[in-house]
Amino acid sequence: MSLRFAVMLVIVPILMIVALRKPLWGVYSTMLLYYFRPGVWQQPSWWQPVYWITLCTIAGWAMRAKDLRITPSLVVSGLLLLGMLVSSATARVSPDISYDTTVIILKLVIVQFLVIQLFRHLKDIEYFLWANILFNLWTLKSVVIITLGSGDAARANVSAAQGGGSNYLAMTFVMALPLLYFRFLYGKKWEKRFAIALTPLLLLAVTGTGSRGGVLTLAMIFFFLVVRSRRVMLGAGTALLFVAMFVAITPEAKWERYKTIFAGKEDRGFAAQSRIELWKAGWAMFKESPITGVGHDNFQILSPRYTGFFAGDTPRPYDPALEGVKGYTGFVCHNTFIQALAEGGLIGAIPFFLLFVMYFVNCYSVRRIHLPEELRLRVWITSQVMEASMWAFIIASVFGSHFKIDFLWWYFGASTAFVLVVKDLARRQRPAVGPSAVRTRPWASTSPSLES
Repeated sequence: MSLRFAVMLVIVPILMIVALRKPLWGVYSTMLLYYFRPGVWQQPSWWQPVYWITLCTIAGWAMRAKDLRITPSLVVSGLLLLGMLVSSATARVSPDISYDTTVIILKLVIVQFLVIQLFRHLKDIEYFLWANILFNLWTLKSVVIITLGSGDAARANVSAAQGGGSNYLAMTFVMALPLLYFRFLYGKKWEKRFAIALTPLLLLAVTGTGSRGGVLTLAMIFFFLVVRSRRVMLGAGTALLFVAMFVAITPEAKWERYKTIFAGKEDRGFAAQSRIELWKAGWAMFKESPITGVGHDNFQILSPRYTGFFAGDTPRPYDPALEGVKGYTGFVCHNTFIQALAEGGLIGAIPFFLLFVMYFVNCYSVRRIHLPEELRLRVWITSQVMEASMWAFIIASVFGSHFKIDFLWWYFGASTAFVLVVKDLARRQRPAVGPSAVRTRPWASTSPSLES
């Protein structure tokens, strides 16, 4: 028995008791375990801490629930699950694998449901955003150490949460930057200092992953932050400071790698060029089965037939006789949205895409709700952070397969809870909201911070 596993045997029962007594803390506990990923700590197959804590969270909520929030986003998630069942029944190669994926998404929708039920205050949404940064510091620590000790050519590709992989890691680090950026501009003193201390480490970690998709995501998010800061000069200066940090810590070998983003086919390298071939394969699968798709997680099985090569750092020619033989596997699509179309068809992809649309509608709608000035500022900042974080996820997902990533479904739930919380705040604060508060924009506040 490893020491880590022994420690988890003590911690998990405590977290289960906490989840029964404080269901909201149970949700945060599952988030913590996601980033720490105890599954790699030599645990037996029966040991599933997240599942046990989630069951305790459900029980704790059910014992205390005073209402039931059935929201449009939950209905859409239910339609997605129905579509996945149909796609699984008609899967091209392996219905069993597709059904297994459906069960995974069902579990994530359950957590989405719990987030919607349990996030009842604005501080719950804010704590959720901070939790995704603080819990990921475990991974950040590993990547920074690897980056500092491995030289220019190495790529940090540690096992972290579900994704592992350089592209996944870079995405999680970029998603943390919007919260640090806006807290640096508007936050309390400790938030400003924390942002100043953590941002260089996040940028160093993005560099260490060597992810070209991560760099593109970073560039787009820098642009978004400048446009949305509303304090144009201060926002642009902060973003330029971020850029200067990134340039200063990026070694020459990494710049050579990043330049291949815009190179021709001959100079792009197999890793980048193979993604284009995989996207073409996904589109071909979708055109062959546009309604139900080929079945979830069947893309990887089928991809060698469409691309002509098996997975690996260098291409291995496809041979039908080698299909299913150990060591001869296919690639994932490396594009969440094409994979959703290929595997789930329209009956799966439309609900999935609609969840993103609803997410952004939620982020925009809360800004139109009338609130007192200080609350408007807090709501505006939180909505900007949530919107920017999801844009980072979307851009990175053009280069990675992230359909089953847990925190995506947490964010879907948090955006819905966010709207419900702000509407409730408006109802309770309405007598204090006058015409001037309605017209005032949060970035025009006389107070430059949230310290009051």
